[in-house]
Amino acid sequence: MDTVLNTASLYWQIPLGLLLLVLAVFFIWLAVRINKTLKSVENLLDKSIPNLLKATEQLASVHRDVSTLLTSLDGTVTELNQKLPELLENINGITASMQQISESEIRQTTHNIQEITETINQNIAKIDELVNTVTDFSQTTVKHVEYYRDQLSVPVSDFVSAWSAVKTGWETFNQSRKSGGSGSEDSSQEEQDG
Repeated sequence: MDTVLNTASLYWQIPLGLLLLVLAVFFIWLAVRINKTLKSVENLLDKSIPNLLKATEQLASVHRDVSTLLTSLDGTVTELNQKLPELLENINGITASMQQISESEIRQTTHNIQEITETINQNIAKIDELVNTVTDFSQTTVKHVEYYRDQLSVPVSDFVSAWSAVKTGWETFNQSRKSGGSGSEDSSQEEQDG
């Protein structure tokens, strides 16, 4: 029975040994992987930490600059808050002065411009009236001249015609008298010769 027990114990010891051997290999493999991972992390940290420190220093420098800027801005805001009432008072004074200038000068100038414009418009209306009067007078004069021309042209043409007739008659009479006179002079010379 001892042999059976030894044999039975041998059967379960072999798989247990194999299982322990596999576990030992697994743990060795796991230890190697962990060692490599730790070395990678260490290398990464060795490379990254200086960069991280530099970035942190730069951030600290930026933080100092921002703090200085904020302090300066706070001082400027404080100064502006102190001077703002005076600035608003000056702006109100300028606005009041501009309103006074507007009321006194600009309104007066606008009123003067309106008066000048009205005077110019009245003068232009008078000039238009004068031009219309001169135009009417010219048209009336032209009509009168045409009327008198027409009235005088008939008697003048009658007078010219009469004068032409009288002149022609006179010339005819003179020629006939000269012709008749030279014929009577010839007969009187013949009588004297005879």
